[in-house]
Amino acid sequence: MSKRVLLYVLLTVLPVPAALACAPGETQVCLGGCICVPDPNGVLGPMQERAGTITAGALEGWILRSRDSAARQGTLPIPPQIRQQLLPFYAAELLDAVRYKVGDLDELSAARNVMQNPDIQAVTLIDIIVFRDARMAEQDAALWAHELLHVQQYREWGTAGFAARYSRDFNAVEAPAYRRQAEIARLLREQAGQ
Repeated sequence: MSKRVLLYVLLTVLPVPAALACAPGETQVCLGGCICVPDPNGVLGPMQERAGTITAGALEGWILRSRDSAARQGTLPIPPQIRQQLLPFYAAELLDAVRYKVGDLDELSAARNVMQNPDIQAVTLIDIIVFRDARMAEQDAALWAHELLHVQQYREWGTAGFAARYSRDFNAVEAPAYRRQAEIARLLREQAGQ
């Protein structure tokens, strides 16, 4: 299966949360957008749950393989200046355990494929963060804060739990990380202004 087909399959089957809950007797169906459809026999809901389980399993496998590939390519510890900036917000043990790299040579890697989207600056693969470019990895403490929150999520939920939650509602996984990124950016600006 080509990487584009794999990426298309994974990205198109990830459900998009609907703005409104469906009425009783209806089931949410998402194919690019979400609609509520009649499901009087309750067949569609369980089918979608099973499909979500399959999707989460595929995503978990992709994350695990991509993390192992990134580790084989070589990683570095958090840059000292970033570690120092984030030490008030994260445990030293976490900061010492996390590794990073810039770019990904593996054409089938989740990081490389997700970063085809120019808005994505980094991807967390369990405890390895893959950055789009070296400048961000070396200078953007707020982006590190975002990605470190994902490392904490992996630790709390496990890889299977992370993949299940991300495939069910990626916004619910990303929202706390974006909040943390904004909060740390604000705090670091305030510190620099003193």
